[in-house]
Amino acid sequence: MAFLDKLGKKIGEVADTASEKAKDFAETTKLNQAISAEEKQISKYFLDLGKYVFEKEKDNPDSPIAEICNKIVSSQNEIEELKRKIMEVKAD
Repeated sequence: MAFLDKLGKKIGEVADTASEKAKDFAETTKLNQAISAEEKQISKYFLDLGKYVFEKEKDNPDSPIAEICNKIVSSQNEIEELKRKIMEVKAD
């Protein structure tokens, strides 16, 4: 009987350890998801900030970011041209 008691006790200890590990894993997963959500929010803020700075600086040739602003404007113009071509294709 002593053997079965020891075996039962050991199984209980292993189960408790596994349960604790599962709780730790769940908590870690929850925290990692919170970190990911915050990082996504920061990326959105950077995007908003960049758009704001672009709108303020795009017409300033002396701006330290004038070259980047010109590239953005060029890309915007290219997008408009491509959209125009799409409209032409659809109209035919």
